Amino acid sequence: MLGSEKRTARGCLAFCTVEVSGRGFGSRMRLYCLGVRREIMEQLFALSVCLLAGLFMSRIIKRLKLPAVTAYLIGGILIGPYCLGRLGIRGLGFVSHENVVEYKLISEVALGFIAFSIGNEFRLSQLKKTGKQATVVAFFEALTATFLVTVVMIVLHLILGDKFPLPSALLLGAIATATAPAATLMVVRQYKAKGSLTDILLPIVALDDAIALAVFAIFSGIAGAINLGHLDMASVLLAPLLEIVLSLLLGAALGAALTFCEKFFFSN
Repeated sequence: MLGSEKRTARGCLAFCTVEVSGRGFGSRMRLYCLGVRREIMEQLFALSVCLLAGLFMSRIIKRLKLPAVTAYLIGGILIGPYCLGRLGIRGLGFVSHENVVEYKLISEVALGFIAFSIGNEFRLSQLKKTGKQATVVAFFEALTATFLVTVVMIVLHLILGDKFPLPSALLLGAIATATAPAATLMVVRQYKAKGSLTDILLPIVALDDAIALAVFAIFSGIAGAINLGHLDMASVLLAPLLEIVLSLLLGAALGAALTFCEKFFFSN
């Protein structure tokens, strides 16, 4: 071993060891380099701060007899770019919106688990009991919110004119359809709620999100057509419908495949 050195690169701490053996063309050189990027350390520290903020806030909120999800929301606001992030210390808080987007993968994975958990509540035996009620309530609640918010937004467009364009009004009306399944599921899980209300609540939340996706797809298509100055109702309605049908078919196929594979695994 002829030499070793520590080098500090931009955003990276590296410990490198160079080993040379043999002579002439038969010489072999092996380079061992252990690198730990500074950005990764900051991200890990930021995640630790998130966990600590949620933990401490949950202890405070617990004294007020409120759900733990309330503490997580408050903790997220406190360490966000508009509170603790104002200090500009990366890792101690989220200093900008771009800094928050860096953790988008974690959010997407978490939402995937939540959606899977809610989908697990769709059992044929349970849907036979509450399916009709859940469907009526979900459609009425979602479409009523969309209608009322859209009417108010269009009125604001008529008052403000170009300051508040019609496509923006339509998109805000579509967004009003959506709910937050994560908060609902966390409250149900925390209090271990069971009963007729819980049985109908989770299917409603799942159906509401499905309706929100369909409404948003249709409204976004209409908004885009208005911006382009060409409104083709066939493509506006056909594209979202095709997307929803294909999504249902894909989900059903994957569900059937997972159910088939589950037969080969046994666990207590």
